[in-house]
Amino acid sequence: MSPTNNRPSAKTRAGLIAALLCAVSFWNCSSETSTADNGISTDVGAAKVALKLNYGETPLVDSLVLDCYGADTLHLVHSANDVNFNMDLFPSDQWNFRAKIYANGALMQVGELETKLSAGTVVNLNIQMHAIVGFVYVEIPLGLSNSAGIKSGKMTLTSDKDSYVIPMTQTATAGIFKSEMLNLGANYDIEIALFDSDGKEIYKLQDKFMLTEDSPVPNLTLNSLRSQVALAINVAAEKNVALTLPLPAGYRKPKADELLITEVLAAPDPKDTTQYEFVEIYNGSLDTLILDDCTIGLTSSSSTKFMPITISEIPPNETIVLGNPSSANTPAIFIGTDGWNDLGNSKGAIILKCDGITLDSLYYASEPDSLHPNVVPALGSSKYGSSSQLNVEMWKTRQDSSAWSLTSPTPGAI
Repeated sequence: MSPTNNRPSAKTRAGLIAALLCAVSFWNCSSETSTADNGISTDVGAAKVALKLNYGETPLVDSLVLDCYGADTLHLVHSANDVNFNMDLFPSDQWNFRAKIYANGALMQVGELETKLSAGTVVNLNIQMHAIVGFVYVEIPLGLSNSAGIKSGKMTLTSDKDSYVIPMTQTATAGIFKSEMLNLGANYDIEIALFDSDGKEIYKLQDKFMLTEDSPVPNLTLNSLRSQVALAINVAAEKNVALTLPLPAGYRKPKADELLITEVLAAPDPKDTTQYEFVEIYNGSLDTLILDDCTIGLTSSSSTKFMPITISEIPPNETIVLGNPSSANTPAIFIGTDGWNDLGNSKGAIILKCDGITLDSLYYASEPDSLHPNVVPALGSSKYGSSSQLNVEMWKTRQDSSAWSLTSPTPGAI
């Protein structure tokens, strides 16, 4: 905060700092300012402002920025998942709020609002954001094993005035195309081509779209390559013949290195009602996997208890969560686990089996021991609230502790 006029008292500044640390709502905050039973500050010299940025879901959001100009000057920066700003502000006949959204490394959307703030009031404000530029983002699922054999690709964007050729970047599970920022109001032809390790084209698609303020990032994500692909085959040295080849069926039982244990919360914070013990399982294949004969085994002492995974299937690139989620933090696909063995806070083992075959397993502990020199990091019994999460980019070395980290729980999200 950079004050210009009417420098606030130390007491008011402390209350303001505490309010800014709220993640979602200032009603749950405590500060040095006394409060009445209804939670509203008895310090009537400031107005409480809850401001929310309204915008459509946009990939690659870097940050949300809010500048406030009035009796004071504030510059606030939030992460992409926190659209709420909560502030104690001095009363003024004119407060100006200017919001910005940065995405894909550049300024993408802006919004502005002016209002009057009176002493002791509680105000809820919304700023409608407007796109000033757009970009193209395409994610192509490849699966952990990349069974389609895609090694490279390019995306070509062509308008009346410009042409762009964008190479594909590759993660552990997907191929990614993302353009630079593009002007709105232009029509584009798009062509995406994917190639195998020999540089032969094995997939191509073409489409048209127009970038507008209402659609600054067109929905071009490919959900599956499982329909048909164009496969170039060398029939003879003097000619190539392009054939259409159907890929294998997309509904089957899982194999090794397809179902992964990707997150474990063994010691939830008892003071946080949104947290609960859970195990997250990820389908890293391009197929829907049948789970009829799959079980999860938990060991927190000398015995292991296996329980069936009571859901019949898991779609590609999706997760299931085994736990008892609270209504405030419920993933899309979950399995209630009343009666299962409690996960040990400081150590334990988890085993995933299908048809009696172990597909994945891990041992987590607060520190290594003589029998387990390399463990998934976990909190000790006196610490709570962080989950062990796998960096999927390092899935091939997931038995190494360096592939895991302790951070805020994200059940159902890779």
